[in-house]
Amino acid sequence: MTACVLGSVFLFIVGLGKLRNTKSEAMGSSKERPTRRFLLWFLGFSSLLSALQPASFSLGSGPIFTDVTELAGIVWRDFNGESEDRFLIETSGGGVGFLDFDSDGLLDIYFVNGGETPRGKIQGPVRNALYRNLGDGKFEDRAKKAGVDRVSFYGMGLAAADFDNDGSQDLFITGYPACGLFHNNRDGTLTDVTEKAGVANSGKWAASAVWLDYDRDGFLDLFICNYAKFSFSEPQYCEVAGVRSYCNPTAYEGQPPTLYHNNADGTFTDVSAQAGLDRYVGRAFGAVSVDANDDGWPDLFVARDTSPNLLLVNGRNGTFKDSGLAAEVAYNQHGKARAGMGVDAGDVNGDGWPDFVVTNFNDEYHALYLNPGTLPYEEGTRESGLAGFTGLSVGWG
Repeated sequence: MTACVLGSVFLFIVGLGKLRNTKSEAMGSSKERPTRRFLLWFLGFSSLLSALQPASFSLGSGPIFTDVTELAGIVWRDFNGESEDRFLIETSGGGVGFLDFDSDGLLDIYFVNGGETPRGKIQGPVRNALYRNLGDGKFEDRAKKAGVDRVSFYGMGLAAADFDNDGSQDLFITGYPACGLFHNNRDGTLTDVTEKAGVANSGKWAASAVWLDYDRDGFLDLFICNYAKFSFSEPQYCEVAGVRSYCNPTAYEGQPPTLYHNNADGTFTDVSAQAGLDRYVGRAFGAVSVDANDDGWPDLFVARDTSPNLLLVNGRNGTFKDSGLAAEVAYNQHGKARAGMGVDAGDVNGDGWPDFVVTNFNDEYHALYLNPGTLPYEEGTRESGLAGFTGLSVGWG
């Protein structure tokens, strides 16, 4: 299972020297904030899904986390280019994810920064960070040495995977108005191969991405969640009580996702239209790939912001078809699209079928969809207790 989500990701880290590569990738977003002095153990929804076990919702149960950020040497400042123009992209800056970039068996951490806007500038370059896990509870920023400290676009998130089957994890960074693919040279450095690979996704606001082998040819393909049509040169103007404010996402037209097929020679081909994905226009924030119907082929659940969620079932012929409406995951119980911020999958009730958790905006609470192996799915949000402790919070990732 591969997951990529957009959202603010904070981590309380326990046993850093023992973190092992689980091949999970996540990505997220955050507003401009001062140097992060704490991290929460919350890669995607691993902690949340672990907590959602049958009949185990007491507040006194669960792991105890210790804030070791400062001791670990993690120092990070996120920049979102906040300005009086109130560009919507400022509300969802860069994210973070785990990867083992040096193949030493220890999980490293990559931070994606946001970027500048026309009137939201910063002294010096906007930099990303790659914290190498030293194995003793300490981390060291190797981004500049590795060649991944800067990108030429406004950063959003990342997805790490071995796209060329050489045994090392490569790095894909999403953003606006382009994305970047960095090939792992297996010597502690990565090289920008975006142009050669053909995966720039030019002109689009790419919120997140997920690697999956949708055609089962043995090479990972790339699915990108595109959010909305956006331009710094044409800002939307909205106000509240006469004060300039950020517009509701519905003021922005959505975009269809992008699917790049891996040609197994270091290049990719955009097959979005051939796969039938160009019809699914909406504001996609996060996606997870998993075999939802147990037919041996990877499917996709896409969380979308004030657009109906998608359950893209693999047609086993290079195409996908949305079953979100039939699965009853597209809308809430009132027939309204929620503000989906991210999604992850796991077998919550132990019946052998992957279930889904979608984070939503405040006053919507997060959603738990139980997969019984047939359509429709069953919503277990209230029964699990998830509604009670997520209703007042905005979910990211």
